[in-house]
Amino acid sequence: MDADCLIKLTKSGLKEPICRSEKVIIPRGVKHEVVDAGRNKDYPDAGIVDQNIQNGLITVAKESSPIHSAGDQDLIAAFKQGRYAVIATDDAKLIRILRAAGIPFMVPALLIHAQRKKGEIDQKTALDWLNKLSAFISDEEYTVTKLLLEEKA
Repeated sequence: MDADCLIKLTKSGLKEPICRSEKVIIPRGVKHEVVDAGRNKDYPDAGIVDQNIQNGLITVAKESSPIHSAGDQDLIAAFKQGRYAVIATDDAKLIRILRAAGIPFMVPALLIHAQRKKGEIDQKTALDWLNKLSAFISDEEYTVTKLLLEEKA
């Protein structure tokens, strides 16, 4: 998961339920960006994410590159080691790079759809979660995910 996705899930209050259901691993570069640099700027998200790491809800990848590497480069390097299914991000620049490299990605709202599809949450909860996330995602991401959630099975 990249920093942007992690922060949006934190701000919407959805990080914990998503992380309980999905194995969330962040490279050291992302941890540095969100926790270490975030603390230096007094961002409240930094302490919350650090606590999630300490409690084992989020795992920091051991094999990632040096701590001061860019988060996006760290994500791609970790993914290429072949142990991950998808990168969670909605950073437009990173998405273009991932598409060009053939690396699968998932935007934050689709994490909600995945929970619904696996039967871990009901449709009402999924739509409630999507509404909580709506302030932090694009209108397009919101609309597409809402349509997917409202599809009849």
